Amino acid sequence: MSKALKTAQKKKKAKPKAKTASHASAQPDEPRVNLRLQQKEATRAAILQAALQVFSEHGFAGSSTRDIAELAGVHHALIKYYFNSKDALWREAVTFLFARQFAELSAPPSTVQLRTRESRRQFAREALRRYVLYCARHPEHARLMVQESVRDSERLHWAADHFIGETSRSAERFVRMLQGEGILPKASAPALVYVIVGAAQSFYTLAPEVRRVWNIDPADDAVIEAHIEAVLGVFIR
Repeated sequence: MSKALKTAQKKKKAKPKAKTASHASAQPDEPRVNLRLQQKEATRAAILQAALQVFSEHGFAGSSTRDIAELAGVHHALIKYYFNSKDALWREAVTFLFARQFAELSAPPSTVQLRTRESRRQFAREALRRYVLYCARHPEHARLMVQESVRDSERLHWAADHFIGETSRSAERFVRMLQGEGILPKASAPALVYVIVGAAQSFYTLAPEVRRVWNIDPADDAVIEAHIEAVLGVFIR
């Protein structure tokens, strides 16, 4: 075989290798892509957490996207990039709040758990305990909603239609069932829902006042347990 033919064959065999190498180099670097996605998710989450704090402290009207960006430690333009507008960011924050609440509080009981009155009473105690703990862990939820609920705004209508209404109706059905068993006091069910919610939330929503007046920290574990027992003692028969 001539040297020229051998050389030609070597070149021919080498071509697919060159093509494969070129093709491989054109593929995205998967770890790098994953890192960028993680960074984007982290940035979006930081903005959302900052928004929860700012909206809960200052309300929608008193909040600015620049303040949110500064607290999140990101460039102001990223608010528009990830959420488009302040209104859209507020709605995303509210959606996050209720999704988190549902995830932390939803634990449908089995038929066995609710077979007797005592089992239903214990379930009611546990459900109320978990709700108070949720309020203690996440006081920004109630603060943000109170900021908007005192105004008859389009945002309140949206939140009521998408989240508050169904949550309240579910709570009312639960209250009526427990009232029928004599586990909760007889009263207007909608009124009792708000009384229970207020008792669970206000201690943490008004934490700065509680610290100033009573010189106790509502975030302290022992204080939370004492508050839980107080709420259970008032409502559960």
